[in-house]
Amino acid sequence: MNPMIRSLLLPMVIALLSFGSISCGDCVGAFGKEKVECNNGGTCNDGECDCLKGYSGVSCDSLDLCELNDVICVFGDCQDGLCECQSGYEGKLCETESRVKFLGKYRVSTEACDPLDTIAGREIEIKRDIFDASRINISDLFGYNNFPINGFFSKVEASVTPNSNSFVIFGQSPDDNSKTISGSGVIDNSDTNNIQINIDYTIVNGNKQYTCALNGKFIE
Repeated sequence: MNPMIRSLLLPMVIALLSFGSISCGDCVGAFGKEKVECNNGGTCNDGECDCLKGYSGVSCDSLDLCELNDVICVFGDCQDGLCECQSGYEGKLCETESRVKFLGKYRVSTEACDPLDTIAGREIEIKRDIFDASRINISDLFGYNNFPINGFFSKVEASVTPNSNSFVIFGQSPDDNSKTISGSGVIDNSDTNNIQINIDYTIVNGNKQYTCALNGKFIE
């Protein structure tokens, strides 16, 4: 080969061979991208970092403690390596159903439905819905001997608000189609020796509407 031609081609060949190369310790992206250091044990592969378990990002700098420690929350979400449980559940992995937060019996201390009189002393009971962990069943929520709506709402369904001590009684007709009930409630368990329940609900019976407020205390 003509020495002059060889001298012209040699730099071009060297440039082509080095184009997109990967150096040890650093990731050099194709087409002259900047070097990327793979941190936290990551390795360079074809110009990109392969990160170890629990790490992500261009340089493996983002740490996910939930993935790193294999934290799987049964009834909750993992945040920073710890489980935040849904209402009604507790434990390290939110695996244990908690009676204190929602489930159990409450004795009614006051219950007033405008324009009716207050009634107190009876019990209501909250149970977990066996088919849907996000719902609860409230037994004997309402009952007045002289009230135009006869008898009890024997099984009112409510939807638990995630990561809170509140629930919503969605509109329903648990006894028959002539009356409906809806509302919301909250459990105050800040004092474990005096757990309180508060429920505000509305009953519609034909053209009549009754607005009710109930307060009760956890007994078992």
